[in-house]
Amino acid sequence: MNLQKRYKFIVFSDTHLPVENNEDKFNNFLKTLKLSSMIGEKVILLGDIFEVWSGVSYYNHKRGQLLLERVKSIREQAEVILIEGNWDFFLCKNFKKHFDICSEKFVVFSEGEINFTFTHGHFFGDWQTRVLHFILTNPISYLAWKTGFLKKLEVKVAHKFLNKETNPLPKKYDLSLAAKKLKNKFKKSDFIFSGHFHKEKKIENVFFLKDYQSSGIFYGITEEKVEVLLFDNEEIKALKSLSLK
Repeated sequence: MNLQKRYKFIVFSDTHLPVENNEDKFNNFLKTLKLSSMIGEKVILLGDIFEVWSGVSYYNHKRGQLLLERVKSIREQAEVILIEGNWDFFLCKNFKKHFDICSEKFVVFSEGEINFTFTHGHFFGDWQTRVLHFILTNPISYLAWKTGFLKKLEVKVAHKFLNKETNPLPKKYDLSLAAKKLKNKFKKSDFIFSGHFHKEKKIENVFFLKDYQSSGIFYGITEEKVEVLLFDNEEIKALKSLSLK
């Protein structure tokens, strides 16, 4: 693939990078990120970056710092945007300066007359996830994490999810319910892109993106199409293309 700016957006969703072990998988992602900045104008990390990543606590871990260093090194090539997921805690409160844009919920971009919305998606899924996220991220919890008051509990929670593939939804969850909520929230958006659900599906103008964790795929987006991308043999290859029109 010729390294030129072919895409408006490069999007990685639900990377769930390993905090411990699987060093090759982590380093492979860093390579992919660097190459992506050469072919996309904006690189979006669409939430759930690591299995667990916190900006203030015990799991502000070494690999999180290495990722921030890589982000710093590629920002001359492309804008880097982070949108928090349900396993990212207080990243924008503490790492905002490392990114061109850092959002706890969503980002909207206007390209000409077209509005693109990007969100992780956990605010539009099952109620259990929303309640858990509120418990873990409200101002009182933030103070507790920051002061270390709940450090022992947090370590137990984090270790529970280390090196385990997460399944964010009930097995029979209907994605059309999430699509309806997304469309109602972002009525002025022409195209809406969501992660979280670990499935690739298009419902009208809502695109649900497959998780990078289990598939290794990510996405290149222009005003006309979405391409499914894969880093293979030291280069980025397009597997298939979906029309936006």
